Amino acid sequence: MVVTMHDVAKEAGVSPASVSFALRGDPRIKQETAQHIIEVANRMNYSVNATAKSLRSGRTGVIEAAVYQVDRPFYAQLLAGISSAALRAGVQAVVQQISYGKAGNEKNILEKVANQFCDGVILSAGGLSDAEIMELSKGKPVVLLDDQSYQGPFDSVFTPCEDGAEAAVTHLFDMGCRNIGVIGADFMPFEQARKSMRVGDRRLIGVYRSFERHDCEFDESHAVRLNDWDTDDAYEETADRIDRGEFPFDGVFCMTDAVAFGAMRAMQERGLRIPRDVAVVGFDGVREGRYSMPSLSTIAVNIDEIASKSVEILCERIEEGRYGAPVMPKHVTVGYEVVVRESSNRIR
Repeated sequence: MVVTMHDVAKEAGVSPASVSFALRGDPRIKQETAQHIIEVANRMNYSVNATAKSLRSGRTGVIEAAVYQVDRPFYAQLLAGISSAALRAGVQAVVQQISYGKAGNEKNILEKVANQFCDGVILSAGGLSDAEIMELSKGKPVVLLDDQSYQGPFDSVFTPCEDGAEAAVTHLFDMGCRNIGVIGADFMPFEQARKSMRVGDRRLIGVYRSFERHDCEFDESHAVRLNDWDTDDAYEETADRIDRGEFPFDGVFCMTDAVAFGAMRAMQERGLRIPRDVAVVGFDGVREGRYSMPSLSTIAVNIDEIASKSVEILCERIEEGRYGAPVMPKHVTVGYEVVVRESSNRIR
């Protein structure tokens, strides 16, 4: 038998309106009366009808997290963190994958938000402009992951691309490497990279900084371009370069840990010893790096902080109930740690 609000009211000896006030924390009801009603409701196992509640409040209690490549270790770990942070905040997170090369996919996700499918979205929006996000979200809160517009109008949580990449390459120099390659780099001149907010270009800035600090020149010969930051792609490109005799590096910085896993496998299959012949550093700090052979040195981004900050900011904006982009958007860059493991820890 389903317990209704009227049943609770009858049992507690109050009106249905008093029950409603008590369960939503309305100050118009005395604290003692509210406590009595809540105790009765709990004893009767009464639960608020979620659909009715959302119609009254204009909220669903659901947020969406839309990212690329949900099967990749970094995003899998990030989404798990977002789900946990959402539960702690009292909301539910729904996961959505954005397809590469399908700009309409991002638009569809934001249209769902505007149509009240959820209260707000955490979004990797590489293919959409600020104006498109503003129009499609129709005022619903949006938190961007690694926003690609400079000082954009939306709340954003950033990975420490520049500083993290600089620390990775500096570690390789410290390990005695002098011919360092960057696997996953789309080479461009420093001034061009400096004007870009793309994740790869921001990491390239950090690479330039470290080379300059060590009186070395970073040019196209140091960049190993990939079609995708993918383990398979990294394996194939690294293997092909070694087979062609075009892999002169004694240290490599890989743009992600997933890239490093593929590159290391190709090197080892072709007789290169890690780290003796080639020292390797990744970027992300995914858990799998602890168990690779050899274990992977990496720039360990605080993935849990990305998740918790994204959810925290989004829930704040939902509670504020403001229309449109925030007046003072929050731009948060999370921390990182240089984790030195077997893949780069040379005995000097």
